[in-house]
Amino acid sequence: MLRTFASRPTLQLDPVCVSCTALNHDPDIIAFTAFWKIVLHPSQCGLGNVLLATRRHVARMADLTAEEAADFHSILARLEPALESAFGAPLINMAYQRNWAFRAHQPDPPLLDGRPNPHVHWHITPRYDRPIVFAGVTFDDPTFGEPYEWRGKPVPTTVRVAIIDRIRAQLNIDLVAVEEI
Repeated sequence: MLRTFASRPTLQLDPVCVSCTALNHDPDIIAFTAFWKIVLHPSQCGLGNVLLATRRHVARMADLTAEEAADFHSILARLEPALESAFGAPLINMAYQRNWAFRAHQPDPPLLDGRPNPHVHWHITPRYDRPIVFAGVTFDDPTFGEPYEWRGKPVPTTVRVAIIDRIRAQLNIDLVAVEEI
């Protein structure tokens, strides 16, 4: 079971990092541990796309503590099968891409005063070999079996909530209210 807790661990957040947010400022939080948070990706071009991000500001995987690294593997052992079963995904892609934090042209997140702002996070993407209809929305994966093709696909808030609820149910977690931490 993913751990939840009632007291806040000591976090080192970078005030200029768009990923360094308190849990109560992540509108689409799915679950969290002392070291990581799972958030529904803003674009649902693939049904169930999530971000797995460190809860403290960490610029690269090599800078994780032993506890953070162990927790990462523990989360993946639960998250990957949960995403597969939540919507029937035949496979999951995981991408750790630091390069976008250093782009000068249309960076996302933006550079602050020309300074790159990387934050360890993983894109975890369920892949589908057929269109999937969920909550009245059709999700397709035109590049199944190939590298994932990111496309912007906003979905209504009600659909986002339904996706989060389905993933949480598959993770089988007891979620402490984010406001309590």
